[in-house]
Amino acid sequence: MDKLIKFLDFSCIDPHLYWRISCRDESKIFEIQWRRDDEVRWRFRQLGEALWNLGSDEDLSKQLESLDIDSYLFEIKLKNSLLQQVTYAQRIVSDAKLLFGPDEVERAVAEQQNFMAQLEGAIHRLTATPAPKLPRLRLLKS
Repeated sequence: MDKLIKFLDFSCIDPHLYWRISCRDESKIFEIQWRRDDEVRWRFRQLGEALWNLGSDEDLSKQLESLDIDSYLFEIKLKNSLLQQVTYAQRIVSDAKLLFGPDEVERAVAEQQNFMAQLEGAIHRLTATPAPKLPRLRLLKS
């Protein structure tokens, strides 16, 4: 599920997603909501309750388990939502090729990928552990 959540965070077109899913014995239905722009992205509540319980990416599996929600079923619903996002993205690319032409779209994609690679490289260099400082040599006049 971790790979799906990473994909959701970085590739989802919609800023909010919502699911309804029952607990394992189907005695209760829960609402699960994801919000990209919120500090705490995950929200849970039993259908009809007023208040949401908040959760993080790291605690998602534990929270689903504590509510007796079938995490496998939720993973299937999450995957289907992500695949729906992929189909929207594909449609956008297809329509853009009709509007701008395939060469211009491919050039724009290549430029964006190059920019992202440069950005990732810069972030990696800035966050990598600094090399140990070596003693400096000094020249002395005699």
